[in-house]
Amino acid sequence: MNHLVLILISVVLTAAGQLCFKQGMMVLDRQIPQASLWKLIGYGLLNGYVFLGFLSFGSGAVLWLAVLAKQEVGYAYSMSSLGYIVVLVGSYAIFHEPLSAYRLIGVGLIILGVVFIELSR
Repeated sequence: MNHLVLILISVVLTAAGQLCFKQGMMVLDRQIPQASLWKLIGYGLLNGYVFLGFLSFGSGAVLWLAVLAKQEVGYAYSMSSLGYIVVLVGSYAIFHEPLSAYRLIGVGLIILGVVFIELSR
């Protein structure tokens, strides 16, 4: 499989895991708002969204190992910055988090950086 496809799948799975973690912990915070951090973490381990997050995050990590077996770590890790974009777009679409001009400029700089890294190969 193409190295870039493996990297992108790994990045998307890892970012999806982060979004699932967020959703699961938001649900728990609404259900037990006065819970301590440790109690939230304990209940979080039993939450379906958090479980799905671990599954997605873990799958992304396994694919990442395949990427590292074939690619330079400096190149691959730089490409993983695309995960910031996936999480930013997902948090805007799912959680209605703000998407400011500064964040959009940051996304543009990340994309520009990824293009330069890809061109350097």
